Amino acid sequence: MADYSSLEKIRLEKISKLNELGIEPYPRRVDLSHTIQEATQAFLAVEEDTDPAEIQASLAGRIRSVRPMGKVTFAHIEDGSGKIQLFFRANDIGEEKMDFFKEHFDLGDFIQASGKVFRTRTGEVSLWISEYSMVAKAITPLPASKDQVVDGEVVSHATLSDPETRFRQRYADLAVNPEVREVFRMRTKTIRAIQHFMDLKGFLEVETPILQPIYGGAAAQPFTTHHNQLKQELYLRISFELYLKRLLVGGFDKVYEIGRDFRNEGVSFKHNPEFTQMEFYWAYADYQAVMDLTEEMIASVVEEVLGSKTFIFKEHEIRLDKPWQRVELRQGILDQTGIDIQSYKTGAELAEAMKTLEMDFNPKAPRGKLIDDLLGHFLEPSFIQPT
Repeated sequence: MADYSSLEKIRLEKISKLNELGIEPYPRRVDLSHTIQEATQAFLAVEEDTDPAEIQASLAGRIRSVRPMGKVTFAHIEDGSGKIQLFFRANDIGEEKMDFFKEHFDLGDFIQASGKVFRTRTGEVSLWISEYSMVAKAITPLPASKDQVVDGEVVSHATLSDPETRFRQRYADLAVNPEVREVFRMRTKTIRAIQHFMDLKGFLEVETPILQPIYGGAAAQPFTTHHNQLKQELYLRISFELYLKRLLVGGFDKVYEIGRDFRNEGVSFKHNPEFTQMEFYWAYADYQAVMDLTEEMIASVVEEVLGSKTFIFKEHEIRLDKPWQRVELRQGILDQTGIDIQSYKTGAELAEAMKTLEMDFNPKAPRGKLIDDLLGHFLEPSFIQPT
């Protein structure tokens, strides 16, 4: 046990005590009647009735706080739907069960609790406990959090704030930072909304091969692997493009795919070796039709996910109503830099012209990359509203 911390050793000893008492610290089955959100909503639905029905519930969740107060104990548990307060009273469950909870349960443990839903004198919806049991004993404590009252509201600050630790231990980040869990939920809603929009527009969602004998569809370095049975080098796809275009040849007029692509290149805030993207192809449509569809899709998805086409981002009010501003690339760069990219046919010529600008760039880069540098440095920062 030398690799365990002192707190972990204490919790392992508690597991041993539970086993000695014949209590399974990791039971195979949990009998629930509601999620926390469902129980709370069921209570609120009858609370104002003249003779409200009693809401009995069996809930489970992770213990987030415990406050012993003599003959009573308050605790908060959290599941995937929300948080609720538990109210333990020795007169109801007995001194022995009250002491058992205090001795064997820790923050981070998962508990099943049964009882009636009620509202405390302070106005908090809670569960008045009649029975409880262990669902899973946590060995490693979660990073502690600190509560601070801001403008009359309790704001929790998790101690897990180091970016590298958060991304390397994503499970811990999710466990202590509820706003990160909300990002995951928002991402799922966004993908569902995109699928819904594209389906209504008559596009067919497809899946194309991830392992490919020839990579293409983008200018990127692939990840390489080997197929033992076929004795063949294969590549993780860098794009969906070639296979989606083959589906057009096969007779599908509108196709799209949402999936993972892999590019064995650098890592930055704009690039990741493994990423999700959507790609669609539409027969008989030109770039104007594609721009129209893109405007409509983004506005529709945001409205479905957020409930509005207007939202605040970094103190800016973003409005997605049509029409969007459209800027021709050549004219936009000319307006911002005085450089007419059409006048420079090679990368070397364009790089020479760019030396007069206050920006960092690789003078040996291809012409397309230099144009992208101009776009990213001068145009993109000036585009606040959708463009």
